[in-house]
Amino acid sequence: MSLGWLTAIIHTPPHLDDRIRSGTVLGGRVAEVDFTDFSMRLTVDVIHQDASDCKVLLSTRGCDYTMQPGTLVAWQAGLHEVTNMGNPDEMDYASYLLHNKGIRYQQHLPLDKIKKVGISPTPMTRLSVARRNIQLMVLNSRLSPESQQFVIAMLLGNSGFIEHETRQEFSAAGIAHILALSGLHVGLIALLVWWLLFPLDYLRLRWARLLITILAITLFAVFTGLSPSVVRATVMTGFVFASLIFYRRSVSLNALAMSALLILIFSPSAVYSVGFQLSFITVAALLSLARVPDTMQSRFLWVNKLTASAMASLVAMLATVALTAHYFHTVSVLTVISNLHILPIMPVFMTLGAIFLLVAAAGMSWPWLEAALDAMSHYLSWSAQSVNSIPWAHFDGVYVSSFGVLAYFVVMAFLLLWFYRRNYRYLMAAAVAVVALLAHSLWVDATTPRRGLVVLNSFDSTPILYYQGSECYVWTPDNEDTDSADFMRFHAGFMARHAIDRLTIVGNNDTLRLDHGQFIKPPVAFLMNRRLVAVGRGSWKSLSTTRPLALDDIIVTKRYHSTVAKLTQLYRFDRLILSGAIHQAAPVMQECDSLNVRVHNLADQGAVVFH
Repeated sequence: MSLGWLTAIIHTPPHLDDRIRSGTVLGGRVAEVDFTDFSMRLTVDVIHQDASDCKVLLSTRGCDYTMQPGTLVAWQAGLHEVTNMGNPDEMDYASYLLHNKGIRYQQHLPLDKIKKVGISPTPMTRLSVARRNIQLMVLNSRLSPESQQFVIAMLLGNSGFIEHETRQEFSAAGIAHILALSGLHVGLIALLVWWLLFPLDYLRLRWARLLITILAITLFAVFTGLSPSVVRATVMTGFVFASLIFYRRSVSLNALAMSALLILIFSPSAVYSVGFQLSFITVAALLSLARVPDTMQSRFLWVNKLTASAMASLVAMLATVALTAHYFHTVSVLTVISNLHILPIMPVFMTLGAIFLLVAAAGMSWPWLEAALDAMSHYLSWSAQSVNSIPWAHFDGVYVSSFGVLAYFVVMAFLLLWFYRRNYRYLMAAAVAVVALLAHSLWVDATTPRRGLVVLNSFDSTPILYYQGSECYVWTPDNEDTDSADFMRFHAGFMARHAIDRLTIVGNNDTLRLDHGQFIKPPVAFLMNRRLVAVGRGSWKSLSTTRPLALDDIIVTKRYHSTVAKLTQLYRFDRLILSGAIHQAAPVMQECDSLNVRVHNLADQGAVVFH
């Protein structure tokens, strides 16, 4: 792990010279393509003598559905470094791209500014194209949309088609791991291939049976994109099977350590991946603790298997609860029950899913197979919904800081030492760590303000958020359609940090009156003793009087098409807050400078926060 962190730091993508970042015509090979409704995102490996081993993220207005991995493109460079939005408690998107994908720079440009100059596929881009074609084949099949999403996620390694609602349901139920390829799926593939090759044992070719199984899961890992969890499971399974071929004893923890080493040699940045961390911590905990005590053994085999499954689920939950709460702000309490529901059906679903892919590739259609997959998909969703309907099944809005995660693992490490050595000094050390964890949690709770006003930075709107206690009010002056569930999910860190569990969307035709004379009556608001006006939609013009109104802040949204001089004629204000959704902010900034108007550009300076 230490080697991985050190190597990742050494191989962090370098900064590019200004002459390369702007004005130069750059070329590159498309590595990944991600389409949305009205745009697309390209991950491009730059081909330039002064920018070797550099990846950039290109986003476009409009889509070119002929674009595919391996396509050579050229464009006029105007790269800028990836930065975060600057909102409180947001996801560190810049570090995510830098450490997980090796991307430091991005550029947004019109579709016609990217020129396709040829195609030069590599083995990995050929596999990406093959996966994409198979995905299209599944999406064009007669399977239900739900079954299509599950087949693509569990057999092709692309969980991007899973809907947000489904992802949330599975995450709350503690079974989100089945939606992303992991050791569970690799193990099922290995068991399936091993079972199909049983005739080789009668031919005294057991070594061939083992070798073919290793090759099968290796090809599966390569075809699905070599995610850390799949590589980990493939290497571990390969070591176990290799020990059987050479009649050597296998040590599971050694295999786990070797798989981590191999992953970090070829992909050092994987050490920052949430999947890598969760995968290795889970397996290490299972290998160390998931053993059924002799006192719990039964003379019935099915009881022992049920007990072992429950014990494994419980250990996995305890090992990852701090990390899942830190990254996803949710804790599932009934994950043991959820796994007992879905684990027995997983081998059947993956087997039928593999058969479906083969049948579809042959141009055939078996209605009974599609019906079976639809029924099992419905059962998986029903299981997640049933568990979530149980009171106290899960807790959302959980906030755990980085220090809290570290303290939790220190506690678990001391408990593990006490479990093996029975030395009560380790138990006392665990108690001290628990006290430190609780003290830090109380300090975070005490220093977090329970009332405040935030003007958020956003690419498509300018949300104004006011919170007091557990309630939060959101007003989007641009009159965007704001979904409360999506907003809560996107700002989950902020909501969890401030213990907010109720959200109210304030429409532009609503009037909201709060305590202490505060109110929101678009386009004006009086919050945190500050007088605000949002200009952009046009209703602000009706506020003009014979003399300028006195304000504290004017929020200029993307729908404002007049000048700053016009605002100075109508209002007396202390500061102009410029929306982050305005793409051409330079002229407005220049005008503010010429008029000596104080301005806060959300795109450059981040959110405005009042406590």
